[in-house]
Amino acid sequence: MAAAGSYIVSAPQWILTYSGVNITADVSPMVLAIRYIDRIDAASGELELELEDSTKLWQGPWYPALGDVVSLQIGYSGGPLLDCGEFQIDEIELDGPPDVMRLRCLAAYITSAMRTANTVAYENVGIVEIAGQIARKYGLTLVTASSESENDVVFARVTQRRQMDLEFLKRLAREHNFDFTVRAGQLIFYERPALESVAAAAVITRSDTVRFSFRNRTRRIYDAAIFSYFDPDTKELISQSVPAEQPAPTGDTLKIVARCENAGQAQVKAEAALHFHNMVLVDASIEGPGNAVLVAGNNVQLSGWGALDGKYLIESAKHQLARATGYSTSIAARRVDA
Repeated sequence: MAAAGSYIVSAPQWILTYSGVNITADVSPMVLAIRYIDRIDAASGELELELEDSTKLWQGPWYPALGDVVSLQIGYSGGPLLDCGEFQIDEIELDGPPDVMRLRCLAAYITSAMRTANTVAYENVGIVEIAGQIARKYGLTLVTASSESENDVVFARVTQRRQMDLEFLKRLAREHNFDFTVRAGQLIFYERPALESVAAAAVITRSDTVRFSFRNRTRRIYDAAIFSYFDPDTKELISQSVPAEQPAPTGDTLKIVARCENAGQAQVKAEAALHFHNMVLVDASIEGPGNAVLVAGNNVQLSGWGALDGKYLIESAKHQLARATGYSTSIAARRVDA
């Protein structure tokens, strides 16, 4: 799996810091495996460290504290390293014999404040600005496409009722065809079509893989969507219909009844719901040599599988460095050019 226009450097490299201190050299002889999982769709990243502890250091003077902050960079020597961000130790597990310590870590941005349910009313504001307000609240930098202000959905009033901020933002994003993730101090917030239109960051061929699987389905794939809402001014039930970009093999229609403010919002919600269901028409799972380019939100070009070839959006990526198998990356992706 090579980034377009580059080549693979064979020596993996990683940098691990603990409470701001680089401990890579100290722990290298102990590391059995490092696993980093990256996702979109508002899901937080995860980090797991698996350490051989025959010296009992991790059970004694090095015993970690829950909540301690660790960070990881991973890639190949001489190339750019993937900044996985900061994580807090959430769970400590000791197995034996032989003695193995596992540190399971969650993204450090998930603070107690972020886990608190809030009630907030937003008025005359767009969905991208709401994402920006939530990002600033937690010291995150909002990253979005420059053109999205043109496609932003503006609400006369939308209320977050007893929800955590990211739960509320996830609901808005899903209803209006956006995706987001938080990584390395950034809230990355994009329209799904904008993500899908970006050029492939890497080409993956059959010979690049250790294993693969594809799935092509018709269940819950729709030919059109109809969104109906009650108009408080006319006292009528208004319906907005949108067709799928590609005819669905089932010919089924997705029907939704929900609240919205106007016909424009109804159309956006109908398009979003249709896209959400139909975007999983073809998906793939690929495992191969480690590649720091393969992160959630990037597109890849798959080649060598005939009718299943095409551009795929990475929805999750797992990077693993293991003493037994070296550096590997596995991805779950969905086709975006069908």
